[in-house]
Formats: sequence, C-alpha cells, structure tokens
Amino acid sequence: MRESKLIKMNADLLEFLYKKFWMKLGASEEHAKAFARGISMGDRQGKLYQGMGVMEAALIPVEGGIGDLEAEPELVSEGPTFAVYNGHRSTGYYTITKMTEKAIEKAKEYGIAISFGYNHIDAGSFFSYTSLALEHDMVAMASNNSVPLSAPFGGMDFVMSVPPFDAACPAGEQLPLVVSTKLCEGYDADITEALLKDGKLKSKLLVDPETGEFTDDVRPYSKLIEGYGRVSDCNAPWIFSNPRLYSLNIWNEFMTSIINPYGVPSSELPAQPSDYFKPDAPTPVGGSYIIVIDPSKFGPIANVKEKADKYISSIKECKKRPGVKEIYIPDEWGLEKVYRQESPMVDVMEDHLNAFKGFLNKYEISYDALVEEWEKEN
Repeated sequence: MRESKLIKMNADLLEFLYKKFWMKLGASEEHAKAFARGISMGDRQGKLYQGMGVMEAALIPVEGGIGDLEAEPELVSEGPTFAVYNGHRSTGYYTITKMTEKAIEKAKEYGIAISFGYNHIDAGSFFSYTSLALEHDMVAMASNNSVPLSAPFGGMDFVMSVPPFDAACPAGEQLPLVVSTKLCEGYDADITEALLKDGKLKSKLLVDPETGEFTDDVRPYSKLIEGYGRVSDCNAPWIFSNPRLYSLNIWNEFMTSIINPYGVPSSELPAQPSDYFKPDAPTPVGGSYIIVIDPSKFGPIANVKEKADKYISSIKECKKRPGVKEIYIPDEWGLEKVYRQESPMVDVMEDHLNAFKGFLNKYEISYDALVEEWEKEN
C-alpha cells in the first residue's frame, strides 16, 4: 500500500508561491491574490484536498484552454439586493471574491443580498468567501455546482453535482459558527486517494454503471491523470447513501443554477475531469451564489454574538457519551488553526507538493528562487 507523506510548510510562503505561479500564467495581481488566498485558506484549515491539492481543479481547464486567467469578471446586472457576474471563464476564486464584495456592499445598505455567478471555473474552499463576510460581522452562505460525478438516488448515470457548501455566522469570544461540508459522498480527490492507497473507499459509495451493484473498489473504474496529484477519472458514479443528502444536493442545484439567470445545471456538463482538457468544453462550474446577511440591520450585533457564544457553550458543555473527551463544533479544528494558531506551519501532501513543483518546472519557474525571494522579503 502506498500513502502520501505529510510535509510541514509555512502557509505564508505557500500563499506567496501560489500568487507568483498564477501571475506567471497570466493572472493580474488582484486575481492572483484572490486565488492564493483561496488555496491558502484550505492549507491553513488543515484541509489537504481544499488546499494545495485543489489548485489542479482550476489548472486543468486553464491548461485545456477553457479557463482564461486574463479575463475580468463582469457585473452584468444588479438591483438593490442582487448582483449577477459573468466570470468570462476566469476562476471562481476571482469571480466569487468579486461577488462576495458586492453582496457585502449591498447587505450593508439593505440587510441582505445575493450574488450569482456563471461562466467561471473552480473556486476551491468556499470558506474563502464566507470568511470575508465574517470580517464584517456578517452571515454568509455560498456554493457552486460542479462536474456531475454523482448518480441520483436509485440511479446509475452521471447527472448530479458534487458541490461544496459553506455557511458562517459571527460569534463573540467563541470561534465563529461555520458549516463547511459537501453535499455529496465524495470527489475525484477521494478516488485519487483510494488509488494511491489500497484502491478502496471507506464504504460502498460507487455504483457499477453496468450492473448497478454498489462497490468500494475504485480500481476497475478509475485512473490517475498523468502529471497531477489530486485528479482522477472514474466511470462509476458516486451514490447518495441517504435521501436527505440527495435532497440537499437538489436544493443546492436550484440555488446555484436553476434560479441563477445564466446558470447551467450539472446534468448538462461533462462528467470526467479529463474532459476539461478539451478547448470546446464548457466551464466545469455551471453556476454559483453567495448570500450575505448583515444582522446589525435587524438588531444589535452584540446580541447576535452573545447568543452565538451561549449556543456554542451549550453544545460544548453538553453531557458527553462514554469515551468522548470533548464535543466539537463543526470545523472547530480548522477554525482554531485559522484564528488562534500562532504558528504559520501547515501540512501538505508530498504528492501535491511534487505535482506543484512539476507545474512550476513546466512553466520554467524556479521553486528555489521563489523561496529565496520570499525569505529575503520576510
């Protein structure tokens, strides 16, 4: 069994490397800054597949000629409490950052606002965007749809998204309340992880496209994409293990694409990551949204923070089951690292780092020279 080792690296250095890399590929400094912050946020939270590894989901469309790093997202329509952005095939990192900033601006005036996005590529960890609202003591929830890697409940075809979902609410002395999850059973990254280990998922979460049998063995159906550390093709769809998750996935689809005036449903997108090397492919994201709420428009923000703190305390102080040492709020470990950990050191997977160094080398960028430049500046 082969397993990628974890390597300790400085998150500030990584963010610098990401920014320089993206600028080398043609992104503006503003775009590269948004991209680097988004990738780094995953690193800082300890989310191995939402940090350095997730960059490949944006890089593949760029290398395939689908993503355009020189494009500027455009505000195509707006009202007092809404905005719609055409990403013009830019990244979600850049497009949704602009969507979030606009929604924050409108929520400050009207209390609540929603921004829709379309025609952009991957956006990484959505806490990157909800956390921007937290900086203003605001609530936010956000997602995009994705490549259709899932089958419907009881089905066998690739028609449903594997989307992220994030929501955040400010607190006072406590860490903020954050929901950061996926509305699916797995991603292509989970297929890759299984391939690099023993070929098995944690349970039977794939459906054989011919027999309809459930399986946990990815090997008959999947293959690594050469030169990448995170991304694999797989011709067996993910299933939904319960109807609740299936229902939430459908809810997210009508938020990201169906009510989005220019959104494209996941069912209309190609299913395999390697399909996005083809120049005539659509963007691998059909649509996105972020809702921002300013609680101070409805009452004192101090009251919101006080109630959040009391609620969190009631959870953490709950009577524990035998053998349980501590009750955690969702994402508490990652939030501790972002908001309270003094050390900038984070874990990255050796496979992801080797792939990233390979990308730098492909574009004639010296990893060692960039590290030296960062060290001189810091």
